[in-house]
Formats: sequence, structure tokens, C-alpha cells
Amino acid sequence: MKRFAFIVSFVFMAIVALPTEASAQFDLSNLFGGSSSSSKKSPYQTLAENAPSANSVIGVWKYDNVGIDYLGTNSFADVAIDQVEDYAREELRNAGIMPGCFSIKLNSNGTARFIYEDYVYSGKYTYDSSNARFRIEATADNGKTISCGGFLKMTSSGKLVVMFKAEDAIRAFRTVAPDADDSTMFEMVEDVVESFSGIYLSLRCMR
Repeated sequence: MKRFAFIVSFVFMAIVALPTEASAQFDLSNLFGGSSSSSKKSPYQTLAENAPSANSVIGVWKYDNVGIDYLGTNSFADVAIDQVEDYAREELRNAGIMPGCFSIKLNSNGTARFIYEDYVYSGKYTYDSSNARFRIEATADNGKTISCGGFLKMTSSGKLVVMFKAEDAIRAFRTVAPDADDSTMFEMVEDVVESFSGIYLSLRCMR
């Protein structure tokens, strides 16, 4: 389980704690290009209205790519995340995080399996199709429970997007890598998560 959780945590840190050269590419002029409407539907309402059915998420889902979904209201965070995703994906490919490198199997009885190379880990999940809320639990190599909540959504091309709440990803990483407290990058990630509520790590998966 530690290997799988480390992959997820690495993906999250690689996107949020970006190199300085990436942040220098942000076009902050987009922050002043328009105004938001107070009548705009909330992202949580949109997720609930478009939640995939419970049956449609069952099966084996292979990792395809990754991104960050921001459901908050801070304009800077929204623009920055949009502009950095392509850069982040390229960095992940360079690090060996490629399509198909791991998979998640969701069973109809609420059990889940994580498959990475020759390693298979068991867990359980809950999903509520009335609001798209999702939670998955598993046991780490040290015997402690890892629990990550978030949402599920389905793209028009049939890809399943597993959105993990950033705070839960941080706690999971602490569980499998307690020495992370000494990491400057980890501290940077925590600062970003605390500053911008509503950040989700989104694993986009294909059949």
C-alpha cells in the first residue's frame, strides 16, 4: 500500500509544489479579464447533478493522466492551476508516471483493489451517486488506515475522474512517510493547501 500511496502523493506534490520556472510562466493578466456572476452554479452542485451512476463506476480503471481541480473561489489559484497542468503532466511523464502504470478496481460489493506492477492491495470504498461523494480506505504497510475522500465524475469520453481532497492526500502521505515533516517541499505543499481551500488531486482513469 505504501507504494501506491507514495505514487498518489508524489503526483500531488509534483503539481502543487511546482518549480519556480513554471510559476514564472503564469499569465496573471487573466485575473483581471472578466468578472464572475453571483448566480453561477457552484462546482459542488454541478458535480452532484452530473454524478455517474453507481453501476457505471464499477470495474478496473487504469491511470491515464492527472490534474488539479479547484472548487474554491480564489481567482489567483484558479488561473494558476489552469495554466500549470500541462507543464505538470510533462514533469510527471519525465518521472515515469505514465498511463497504465497503476490501476484501481472498484467492485459492486464496496471493496477496492489497488494494482501497481506486481503488487495488489485491498481496501474498501463508498460512493453516493446523489451527490458524487466518494471515500476510499486501505491499510498501509505499517498497519495504519489511510482514508481519502472526494468526488467522482465521468468525462464525455468515458474516463473516470477520481478527485481526492488535498487535505486527505496530505494526511495519507504523513501516514506512509512520517519523515516528510522534515521535507521543505512537503511544507510548501501544506502551505498551499492551507491557503486555498477546495483543492483536489484528480486522477483521470480509463477502462
